[in-house]
Amino acid sequence: MKTKIIKITHVTGTYTIDIPDGRLNEMQSQLDKCLNDEQGAIVMKGENGEQFVYPADLLKNSFIAIVDREEDKLL
Repeated sequence: MKTKIIKITHVTGTYTIDIPDGRLNEMQSQLDKCLNDEQGAIVMKGENGEQFVYPADLLKNSFIAIVDREEDKLL
C-alpha cells in the first residue's frame, strides 16, 4: 500500500508530515481549516512523544503537495 506524506516547501526549508494510514481525509481537512483561518496549526506527535507544530501562517506561505512516500516509489 502506498503511504502518503504532506510535503511543505517554504522559503525556510522543506518539511514533511507523515500521514498515518486511514487519516488522509482528516489531514486534508486540517490543512483546509488552517488555510481558511479556522485552525491555528497542525500538531503532530512523533514516535518519541515529541510534538511538531506547523503553524497556519507557515502553511499559507508555502507550496503544499500530498505525495507518495519516497520509499514506496522505490518498491
